[in-house]
Amino acid sequence: MSLLRFLAVSFVLILFFACAEKKPVTIKEFYVEDLQDFINKMRAYSSIEGVLNIQYEGKNTFQGDASLRISKEELLLRVYYMGFPAGEVYEENGEVTSNLFIEKDRLKQLVTGIRKGFIWWDGDFVVEERSNEYILKDKKADRIVTLKKSGFMPLSQTINLEGQNLLINYDDYSKVQTEDGTVLNMPMHIAVYYKNRTLKIKIERIKIKNA
Repeated sequence: MSLLRFLAVSFVLILFFACAEKKPVTIKEFYVEDLQDFINKMRAYSSIEGVLNIQYEGKNTFQGDASLRISKEELLLRVYYMGFPAGEVYEENGEVTSNLFIEKDRLKQLVTGIRKGFIWWDGDFVVEERSNEYILKDKKADRIVTLKKSGFMPLSQTINLEGQNLLINYDDYSKVQTEDGTVLNMPMHIAVYYKNRTLKIKIERIKIKNA
C-alpha cells in the first residue's frame, strides 16, 4: 500500500470512528430456527455505516475510498481521492442528488444497488428451494435474492428497475459484529452491474446497527 493510499484510508477511518461510542459489547450467538426466522431477526438491522474502497466504471470512471451511511430515510456516500473529498451521492426518501462524475440518468440505479446490496433482507419474500440455495422473490418489487443455504449467505440479486436489469454479486465473506453484539457472516465484496456500468465495493470497516 502506497503512502498516499495509507493516508487516505487512515483519514476515512478517523472520520468513521471519531464519533463512535466507547462501550463494552457482549458477543451473542445468532441462533435461528429457519430461513424465515433469520429474515425476521435481520429486519432489526436497518442502519449501516461503513468505510469502503470503490471503483466505478462507466462513461466516466473513478475510484477512491468512501464513507457510507444508510438508514431507512437516507443514504449518503462520500468519496475521497488521496484523502481529499471528491464528491458525494445523497438520497432522501427516494430523491437522489450527486456532484460526482456519474451519469445522472443512472444515479437511481446506483443508489438502489447500494441500498439493496447492503440491506438485502429488506423485503416481503416468497421462498423457493433448490439443492443448495434459497430463491427469495420480493412480493412488492421485481427483485430476486439468491441465498446459500449454509449460513443464509447472499450470493446474488437481480432487480428490474424501470425496465433496467440490475445485477448484484457477493463475495469474500467475513464475520462482523453488530451494534448489539451479534456476530453475522457478511460479504466484504459487492459488485453492482447495470447496462455497461459497474460499481465494485470492497468493505474495509462496517457497523450494522439496530433500527
